Amino acid sequence: METITLTATIAASRTDNFLSMQTGKSRSQIAALIDAGLVLVNGKPARKAATVKLGDVFELSILPEPIPDISPREMPLDIIYNGKRYAIINKPAGIAVHPAPGHYDDSLVNGLLHAFQIEDNEAGFRPGIVHRLDKDTSGLLIIAKDRDAREIFSKLFQDRQIEKYYMAIAGGTPTFKETIIEAAIARDKKHRQRMAVSEDGRAAKTKVHVEKILKNAFLADIQLFTGRTHQIRVHMKHIKHPLAGDTLYGGKIDFPRQALHAYKLCFIDPFTEEKVEYSAALPKDMEELIERLKK
Repeated sequence: METITLTATIAASRTDNFLSMQTGKSRSQIAALIDAGLVLVNGKPARKAATVKLGDVFELSILPEPIPDISPREMPLDIIYNGKRYAIINKPAGIAVHPAPGHYDDSLVNGLLHAFQIEDNEAGFRPGIVHRLDKDTSGLLIIAKDRDAREIFSKLFQDRQIEKYYMAIAGGTPTFKETIIEAAIARDKKHRQRMAVSEDGRAAKTKVHVEKILKNAFLADIQLFTGRTHQIRVHMKHIKHPLAGDTLYGGKIDFPRQALHAYKLCFIDPFTEEKVEYSAALPKDMEELIERLKK
């Protein structure tokens, strides 16, 4: 068991929120530790809703996380393309791409190992994974079936040779038909679960094209030129049009997830040298949201 000791250098309204921001753990994880009596403040058991005062000393006893189980597990997969060296799948929302807290044995990796023969002993807990989508983002993923294919596709992404397009439903009424956002992104210094636009971050570029105006919202076709964590979500917040359902970044439209779908990938197939394009239609939940938001 690991013990973390930290001193509050700022005041905060709630202990669970404060500790989540300071440790990078989710609020639910912190709440579970507090409920188990594994968090002390000034030597006494902490309370989730207690106000944090300047100078409070916290001691957190962290239980070791379980070792991820990457054994094959049958799950329904929407396979768009299945070739000898790689596959393309349409990931549904709600599934973590690789093992993570709360998803140590039911990640997409478990399903991939059941559906495909993946030969990559150096990928650790991420066999087949070339790039990723947030758990609650749906859409297309490239799955490498061997180590060389993974390295080749990783290089293509690094060199920006793979075109990535998304559909998103954002809040507000845009004053533009198309805009390009170039704003560097870094970890949010006040909230470790978020990213933020920051001058000292990594360069990020996003193009947003308005497809359809809805009721105080719009459907956007978005192209990513870089691949920063939460890039679309951060950039849309930056231009004051956060995504529907994206409560982490200020979304006000009620939706059970961020309304974001990776609908198209275009690239030169590195094994055939032919230009290929793969696409996946909007999922039903986003189609229903569009109907609800129509004027």
